[in-house]
Amino acid sequence: MRSIGSALNLLLVSPLYFVWTVVALDLAQTPCTTLVQGKFFGYFSSFAVFPLNSSLCSWIIQNPDPRRYTLYMKILKPTGVCDHQHIRTYQFDSFLESTRTYLGMESFDDVLKLCDGSTRYAFLQSNKQFLQMKQTAPPGVESWPVRWKPTKAQERDFSVEYLVVGNRNPSKAACQMLCKWLDACLAISSSSHPCGIMQTPCSCSGGEVLDQASEILGLTRKKEDCYKDGIYLENCMSSPKDSSGAEFLGGWNPWSAWGDCTKDCGGGLQTRMRTCKPLPNEGLVCEGVLEEGRLCNRKACNTNGRYNSRSQSLRSTDNRKREDTDELQHYGYPAPQIGDPAAEEWSPWSVCSTTCGEGWQTRTRFCVSSSYSTQCSGPLREQRQCNNSAVCPVHGTWDEWSPWSLCSSTCGRGYRDRTRTCKPPQFGGNPCEGPEKQTKFCNIALCPVDGNWNEWSSWSSCSASCSNGTQQRTRECNGPSYGGAECQGHWVETRDCFLRQCPVDGKWQAWGVWGSCTTTCGGGTQRRDRVCYGPFFGGETCQGPKEEYKQCNDRKCPEPHEICDEESLASVVWKETPAGDAAAVRCPRNATGLILRRCILDEEGIAYWEPPTYIKCVSIDYRNIQMMAREHLSKAQRGLMGDGLSEVLQNLVEISQDGTSYSGDLLSTIDVLRNMTEIFRRAYHSPTSGDVQNFVQIISNLLSEENREKWEEAQLIGPNAKELFRLMEDFIDVIGFRMKDFRDSYQVTDNLVLGIHKLPANAATDITFPMKGWRGMVDWAKNSEDKVTVSKSILSSGLTETDDSSVFVVGTVLYRNVGNILSLQRNSTVLNSKVISVTVKPFPRSLLTPLEVEFSHLYNGTTNQTCILWDETDGEQTHSLPEPGAW
Repeated sequence: MRSIGSALNLLLVSPLYFVWTVVALDLAQTPCTTLVQGKFFGYFSSFAVFPLNSSLCSWIIQNPDPRRYTLYMKILKPTGVCDHQHIRTYQFDSFLESTRTYLGMESFDDVLKLCDGSTRYAFLQSNKQFLQMKQTAPPGVESWPVRWKPTKAQERDFSVEYLVVGNRNPSKAACQMLCKWLDACLAISSSSHPCGIMQTPCSCSGGEVLDQASEILGLTRKKEDCYKDGIYLENCMSSPKDSSGAEFLGGWNPWSAWGDCTKDCGGGLQTRMRTCKPLPNEGLVCEGVLEEGRLCNRKACNTNGRYNSRSQSLRSTDNRKREDTDELQHYGYPAPQIGDPAAEEWSPWSVCSTTCGEGWQTRTRFCVSSSYSTQCSGPLREQRQCNNSAVCPVHGTWDEWSPWSLCSSTCGRGYRDRTRTCKPPQFGGNPCEGPEKQTKFCNIALCPVDGNWNEWSSWSSCSASCSNGTQQRTRECNGPSYGGAECQGHWVETRDCFLRQCPVDGKWQAWGVWGSCTTTCGGGTQRRDRVCYGPFFGGETCQGPKEEYKQCNDRKCPEPHEICDEESLASVVWKETPAGDAAAVRCPRNATGLILRRCILDEEGIAYWEPPTYIKCVSIDYRNIQMMAREHLSKAQRGLMGDGLSEVLQNLVEISQDGTSYSGDLLSTIDVLRNMTEIFRRAYHSPTSGDVQNFVQIISNLLSEENREKWEEAQLIGPNAKELFRLMEDFIDVIGFRMKDFRDSYQVTDNLVLGIHKLPANAATDITFPMKGWRGMVDWAKNSEDKVTVSKSILSSGLTETDDSSVFVVGTVLYRNVGNILSLQRNSTVLNSKVISVTVKPFPRSLLTPLEVEFSHLYNGTTNQTCILWDETDGEQTHSLPEPGAW
């Protein structure tokens, strides 16, 4: 522990008394630390703080309150050149003992540059709580302390002066010293060595110090204060009067000695003179008199004697500038004289007062008095301007400094500079003295500091003791600070690791398929196998059987008469098949699928072949159209738009007109029509009148007499009359509501007649079907006795407010021969008459008589007044069979 001596005791900085304490502060675990507290000024030598036989010492000064005080330092650099800059300078806000961390640390090395000998001094300004100068070991240097090149000890020494100044109302003595530092700092400043004093609480300008009030209020320098010859003077332009009553004004040189009295007796006049020293750069003549006089020799004169008498005017000057003084030829006041008016002649003009440029010449005369003379009149002294032929040298003068430039950096440490222009000397004058440019550091704001990653941690242990595992390592983000960006990248990294292969136990693969039965009947066995995968790397073998058996074909073997013998039919060979089984062969080349044929027992238990069925065969043409319709439906379900749908319907019309080859063709066509109805429900395709006509024509083609036998086979697993009615009902519902405006659609074919009506509920009319006189009406639908009337009263939902906006679609279909072709689900009655279906959407209110039907009836060529009604509604309730009823 050391105390710092040689403190500067010349300045009275503050009336407050602070105790100067030097204590040990173990910051960053340095071996020796000197802490200065409570001092407002001081001095130390580097030998006292950083002795040569010590290492890693530090010196710290604490600012009492960074909000109220600012710390300034002046460093006299060493004269020697060091190998390394082993003294580092920092300022920081505080120090956390728990984490050994400095908060708000900022380096001053680029400001001081102790090892840079191009400048003798360095200055800095600190606004934080602590300022530290610290010894550090340079990286890569094995021996410590670092040796300086010079061998003389004084060449290794540097000294430091520090000054703590209040930010408000600093004392004038402190400002005098700080302004001297600022002048010296700016005088040696350059772009490579900016001045480290950025701003001061004092107003320093050209050696002048203004009071704090003038700086705060933004006032200019007052004439009453000046700083000359190293002495601070107050009111130097208006000092108090002396004992003689004359006023001593600023700028005057001292008075000369009193001259001789103008008379030896009888009252004379003594005079003395002084010269004016104008203020620099102002050109103002001093205010007051150049000469002053006083009475002398007042004793009475001897009347017999004769005395010479002299009189001299007292000169004065006003506050005019020198260039205005040409108009003043004379100064002073005439003094009364007693005696003969005969005066002496004027003396010759004196030598010009200047050797070059404009000056002054004077001449005098005396008034000689006698007993008979009268008083003299006029001045005794005259003055005139004179011009010397020699041209005066004009020394170079500086213009005013330009304003300080903007800081070169918007954040962090930058620099400002200012310049001034020299008016060049003339006629051999001296050039301007002093720097043309001054530079100082500036720090507008703290720069954003982006976050930066610390070093990665070591990899963790592998997550698995064998086989593939993972390892992780992490890192922490240091920062960000002052609005900087976050660290970019991941805080954790993962990599694969592999220590050794893990033992893998054997594992059974899936069982294979069962093999064929050892016998076709009477009980046999089937076998299946499985494979053990592994084991590997010392694992356990698979546990359990490798093979598995089961019983098969345990039914009794058929007797010979219970087996259908092999048979060749229609170029197809049907192999021997037990009763109860079905044999299958491929469809002909123009179709896809299988032809099925069952072997069954007759009433006597003898096996025989049933006729083959083609319900699973579909012609190639029908199959292609079916696949195209499914493709269009898939697009429509995905919300796509498409075209080519009308061509599909047109192709199906042409194919179906040529008839069907197999019962599977009927089932394929019904599937196409269902898909078309679903497509019409969507925005994928807008059905045209041609599409409606083709749809109805395809139904008509399916109901042709040529397809009767194929329908009988198709109904074994396919649609009946109910399915056909439902298909037409869905079609009417879709087409009716997609019709534009309120239109009617009529379609007439050989096997059915369709009428679709779209009506508003509030303007409905009775519908009569079929309408007589339809263009293209077929003969079988022209009978005048056939009529269906749909009452307009059915077109109502039962709610008035709903009916005002309701729209109903009524579809009526008259089938010519559907009763002969398709069977009814719950009715075995043979129908050979016309069948009519009426569809109303939405479902109307219930009425006792929803419609009226009038048909002419034919039964074996005779008239039979009987009708049949039936209900095809789905449900668990019991439905009665159709019963005959009267019309």
